[in-house]
This record gives sequence, C-alpha cells and structure tokens, in this order.
Amino acid sequence: MKRVAFCTFGCRLNQYDTEAMRTLLVDEGDWRAVPWSDEADVYVVNTCSVTSRADARARTMIRRIHAERPEARIVATGCYAQRAPEDFEKLPVSLVLGAADRERAVEEFAGLSTLVPGRIRLAVSPIEEARAFHEVPITEMMDRSRAFVKVQEGCNESCTFCIVPATRGRSRSRRPEKVLAQVRELIQGGYSEIVITGVHVGDYGLDLEEERRLLPELVESILAMDGLHRFRLSSIEPASIGSDLISLMAGEEKFARHFHIPMQSASDSVLERMKRRYSADEFCDLLQRIGEEVPDCGLGTDVICGFPGETDEDFQATFDAIERLPITYLHAFSYSERPGSEAIGMEGAVPGDVRKRRTGALRKLGADKNLAFRRRLVGREARVFVEAARRDGEPWLTGLTDNYLRVDLGPGEVTSPLVDVRLTGTTGDTLTGELLQEVTA
Repeated sequence: MKRVAFCTFGCRLNQYDTEAMRTLLVDEGDWRAVPWSDEADVYVVNTCSVTSRADARARTMIRRIHAERPEARIVATGCYAQRAPEDFEKLPVSLVLGAADRERAVEEFAGLSTLVPGRIRLAVSPIEEARAFHEVPITEMMDRSRAFVKVQEGCNESCTFCIVPATRGRSRSRRPEKVLAQVRELIQGGYSEIVITGVHVGDYGLDLEEERRLLPELVESILAMDGLHRFRLSSIEPASIGSDLISLMAGEEKFARHFHIPMQSASDSVLERMKRRYSADEFCDLLQRIGEEVPDCGLGTDVICGFPGETDEDFQATFDAIERLPITYLHAFSYSERPGSEAIGMEGAVPGDVRKRRTGALRKLGADKNLAFRRRLVGREARVFVEAARRDGEPWLTGLTDNYLRVDLGPGEVTSPLVDVRLTGTTGDTLTGELLQEVTA
C-alpha cells in the first residue's frame, strides 16, 4: 500500500478539498494517508492563488519537497494549479490535477508509477464546464476536531479583483439531503462542532430551486440534530445575510455567535469599481444591526488596501468605518494583481509602498480592536470547544469560544469537547482562562 501526504494552503474550502481527495484515495484506492512530516511515496500540494505571494509559497514548498524527498512524486492541485497549470512545467511535479478533475484522483494517482521521471501530466479540464457538485462521503477529518462541510462550490459574481470563478467555476450546490446525511455521520463519529463552508455560501440552493434561499432551512435542520454541540457558518457575503439568519443566531444557543463578512472597502467609488453588490452604508448598517441583535458577536471582515484608483480619502473612509463598527478581528490584504482578473487592466495603480502602509495601518487597527474585545470579556464565563493540542510533549487545553476567540487553559485533559471556563486575562492574541466544569450532552 502506497503512502500519500498532503500539504494544504489557503482557505477552509481547500482544507475540505484535501479531505475529499484523501477520502477517495484511501477508500477507493490502494493508498494510506500519512502525516505531512512522514516519508511518503506521493506528496500532494493543494495550492491557493488569492495573491502572488500564495503562488510563490506553493512553488517554494514543491522545491523543498523535491530537495528533501527526491524519489517521491509530487502532485499539484488547487486554485493555482487550475489557473496556471503551465507554471508547474518548470517545477519537479509529476501531475497537475485540476479542480474539476479531482473526482478522477484514484485513476490519475494509479498512473503516476507509469510516468517517465521528469515528465509531467497536466490533467486540467476547463472549469467553466463543471455543472454538478462533486459528492464525496467524508466522515472524518485528519488532524482536526472540528468538521468542515462544503455545501456549495463556485461563484456567479464578477468582482473585478477576483479569479475564483476562473478557478472554481460557476455556483453549484449540494443536495440538502446529502449535506444532512454527512453532518449526521460526522456527529455520530464524534465531531461536536460543524462548520458549513463554500465559495459563496449565501448562494446555496439558488441553482436547486430558483429564487429560493435554502440556506436558512439547511441551518435550521442542522441545529435540530441530536448530538450537535455547536454550529458555525463560514465566510458569507453581506447581501446574503437576512433577518432569518440573524434571528437564528440570536435565538439558538448552538449557533456560534460569529459572522465573517467581507467588506473589501467602505468607499462607494471603490466598491463600484470592484463590482461589489452593496454600498458602504448598507454594509455598515448590517454590522450595526448584528452587533445590536447578537450581543458579543464575533464579527470579522476582509479588506483590500490599494485597489486601483483608491485615494487617500477612500482609504480613510474605510479606516474610519472599521474603527466605529463592532468588528472584532480583521484580515487586511494589499491588493495583488491577479492574471485574468478584470482589475489588472484598470488605471490608477497604487504604488506598492502606499499599499503596504495602508495595510499596516489597518492591521494595527484590527489588532487593537481585537484586544479591546478580549479585554471586555475578561472576568466573564464562557463555553469553549476544546481542540486536541500538545505543548512541550504534554497535553494542553486550548480551544475556541463561540464568538471565535482562542482561549488557553493550560496543561491537562478533559473527556468532553465542551467546557465552561472563566476568562482570566489576555496574552498575545489569545485569552487565558480557568476550567470550571465539563459540559455533558
């Protein structure tokens, strides 16, 4: 039985896609998955291409694997592999596997042994031809105590900075009964926190029942399942959040008080050039409403700094909006030109040093707001989902609150995935706490 190891870059979707490939290879092929640090016959690098830096990290990892394991075969997949498969012809890669081709992973991996050393096979189909959600019965997650469930793939939007439609195709949803069956199996398998994810989660179901939003119904069905301790929703677009989802979160204890809602900019002129489907005022009103209806909600956002044509006034509008909104953490990125995106040909390029300076200012603001949020909660009690961890070779208790704050509890072990704690302080970018009791189902 051959050994395969996986290295995953990028978002939770890539993490899920890695699990799907692992499941196919182990269940249907003659493969045994091993940790990344172990010796393997094949190493799979699941790439991200959200920025040029992400591309570079994938290339660096491939060269490192080849230097350390020259006899091993290397497979590249993911968004970078789909976007620019020709880039890998210059790298020590045996197979490039496209996003729409991963369902043939068993067949493609079986052919690795017949490939002539130094030759590369490009198995990359046009992603725009993908129309159906690829169903894989994942029932366990390697090295994770939380389970991610992908319910939707692809995107129908046309944001000018983004290449996701070119790397993942058009939006296609998974049948509700398939989602619920997998969630049920994962809960029965011991996963107490379920995280729903997708490229454009808010569009879930629109291709199944035209003009009908199935996401709130799906969430309600998951929340009603026996054995579920916590449910979390991954990143979701502002236009997709309605009163139904906010009310569900406010009224259901199992629904983690956590929204990650991409902002990108608080300048209407920038949002218009980005082709985003909301105004700055609409975004701000939404976050203010969530903050009022869901107390102590963890509210995260993404911002792009230095988009073409962004003026000092545009950036200041974004800075001021973030400063006054109940945002608890922030991902700020310098704009990165993506080949194939509409924005790459826009006028008004912002100098690199200006992008960097603006990004740094927002990251500091985000860190300050997160620290203030954590300090406000010190002294309170909270429920923490414990994740398996070790420190200096010994068991260590760490985990997440429902509003997406990490808490370190120190050395020890527990038998329940959920514990009640008292938050005692902050250190670095985490909270500290003391264990009060374990929570039984």
